[in-house]
Amino acid sequence: MLELTISAETEEPRDCKICATKNAGFNYGVQSCNSCKMFFRRALDTSKMITCKKEENCNILDPEGSKCRFCRFHKCVLVGMKFIDSPQDPSAIINDLLHKDWTRNQHFLTGKAASTVKFKDIFERGVFLFEKKSEDTVFDFYEWGVMNHLTCINFETSLSFMKYLSKSDLTCVLKSSHLLYMIFVTAWRSYTAKKEFMCHPDGSDIFPSEVEPSAYNEKLINEIRCYLLSCLICLRVTEEEFLLLGVIIVCNPGIPDLSQTGRMLLASYQSMYGQTLQRYCSFKYGSNAGALRYLEIISLSTAIARCHSAIANFSTLFPIHQPQHVKVNLFTEILAFLIK
Repeated sequence: MLELTISAETEEPRDCKICATKNAGFNYGVQSCNSCKMFFRRALDTSKMITCKKEENCNILDPEGSKCRFCRFHKCVLVGMKFIDSPQDPSAIINDLLHKDWTRNQHFLTGKAASTVKFKDIFERGVFLFEKKSEDTVFDFYEWGVMNHLTCINFETSLSFMKYLSKSDLTCVLKSSHLLYMIFVTAWRSYTAKKEFMCHPDGSDIFPSEVEPSAYNEKLINEIRCYLLSCLICLRVTEEEFLLLGVIIVCNPGIPDLSQTGRMLLASYQSMYGQTLQRYCSFKYGSNAGALRYLEIISLSTAIARCHSAIANFSTLFPIHQPQHVKVNLFTEILAFLIK
């Protein structure tokens, strides 16, 4: 019988793909040492933001660079370590989103922005602190607007993948997706309140009081107030569908200027939320009807983008038609940053 022997010299190297340690095993779908495996597991379990103290390009093969949790984690992602267990439990995902959204809504209805909040802090990491709103407090358009922005950003940054993003990727995500998500939230709030047009919780208009509707195309004003809301009413969107589509919109891997790891993280989480929406639709409506329902819910993203475009157009026209009413405050600074 012919016997084949493989010498040690012909064996493929089993170095860790992250730190190059010899004789690595196979963990999270990648050849990796026990130290990197344990590090990756702890990073996935942490509730804290992972940051780099330098320029987010530490050399992991260097003893000093290997101490950087941010750069080491991103190296793990780049070499292919699987950071989402498959399949995920749809009920657990939906319940987590329900809890996060309940917190967002409570802050929005009962709180007010702390006096210490500054524009430069809004699109960086961190959680905003809110002060308790007294029962006799009456918000104007701008105060409702600021609370809508801050509470939605709080929700977005509470999503688990956000703690892994670089500062520049986080800014890209918020700049590209936040306003879309907030528009969806505003329409949803009006939908659940059985309104025929988008408004704030006290029934006040989503346009500031100084806006003169006659100065603008009536179709543009009505499109902002009513179009997306009418789509929600027509489709009778459920809370679960609202939550899942909202996070699918937030974790968009097609956002310009994302890093490679940022794109990989967002793509994986968007896929997870998309699969959860598919499974929810299939369970609630049946296999065939569920597939059609999934496409109907996803198509709402086009209606949200259309509303976003209309708001951008109005924001361009407002200082032209009513320059005397242009204000500079926290709300207008946020909006200018998002649509410029």
